Amino acid sequence: MKFCVQLNPQVSIDKPGPSLMPTLIDQVRVADAVGFDAFSMGDHYNIPGLQRLNQVSALARLCAEAKHCAVGTAVMLLGLRHPVTVASELASLDVLNEGKSFFAFGLGYRDDELNAFNLTKNQRFNRFVEGVEIVKKLWTEDGVNYQGKAFKLKNVSVDPKPLQKPRPPIWLAANTDAAVERAARIGDGWMIGPHSAIDELQRQVELCRNAWSAAGKAGAPAVPIIRETFVAKTRKEAVEKARPCMEQLYRAIYVKWKQNEAMSDPGELSWAFDKLARGRFILGSPEECLDQIKEYEGRLGVSYMLPRFDWTPGLAQEEILASMRLFGEKVIQRL
Repeated sequence: MKFCVQLNPQVSIDKPGPSLMPTLIDQVRVADAVGFDAFSMGDHYNIPGLQRLNQVSALARLCAEAKHCAVGTAVMLLGLRHPVTVASELASLDVLNEGKSFFAFGLGYRDDELNAFNLTKNQRFNRFVEGVEIVKKLWTEDGVNYQGKAFKLKNVSVDPKPLQKPRPPIWLAANTDAAVERAARIGDGWMIGPHSAIDELQRQVELCRNAWSAAGKAGAPAVPIIRETFVAKTRKEAVEKARPCMEQLYRAIYVKWKQNEAMSDPGELSWAFDKLARGRFILGSPEECLDQIKEYEGRLGVSYMLPRFDWTPGLAQEEILASMRLFGEKVIQRL
């Protein structure tokens, strides 16, 4: 099992700009020191009342703080971006981090984001699907030509190319069954988001693997997974600290962003906390967190987990760092 700390650059608009990067630097330094394999962060635009550092710029700066960790995008909203720009930026990020990287892409789903880029959902979909193909080509070929609905390229090359050969892995975020199957067909695996619980995911992982085989691909798809995580000396302490943040995040922000609409039960994110947390969060003492992680290994075949210790709204930095250290020392080092 590998572990990647999922950073949260999203904070209140009231937080001073100069304080944003030092917070992330401290978290990456701790992750690198206590045994995490990587660090990553997501990508969003046009969020009223909130601010976030640009994904690629922040990750590039954070690479300077890591001696061991890989770097990743979990996820980048490829449906809103031009693939030539994306291929160039991420190839450079791979070079900056000495060939240690992974990249997860998503469609982009919020109306505020689509409106900011003047895109319809259909346009976003075409850009995403074509973008995955184009990025692969630009990372492995010279003089790329492409004729699609959204993009047309003539004799385009990106240099430097990634150091990682044949290229960095591309994992695709998905929620619906159709999107999970698409991730298996056109990506290197399915990036599982934080919202769905393990019972639903077990069914969808099987869909992913069946679609992978049907596409004639060898081996098996990667199934990395993002999980909200908080570890403390006891479960009581972990719940007392994490619960207020997680409840507000899931019942306010995620419902407002319509994350629940892709789920089999749209009311699921409003369940009572104990029910919401079961099979969805990594939460409790180190021993309890170990048991929960082993369940993901056994039932889903997960070999790459992205725990997120920092949320919006979140805990104080000292609480986040203490939980990360405990997770590294008492969980990672025992797996």
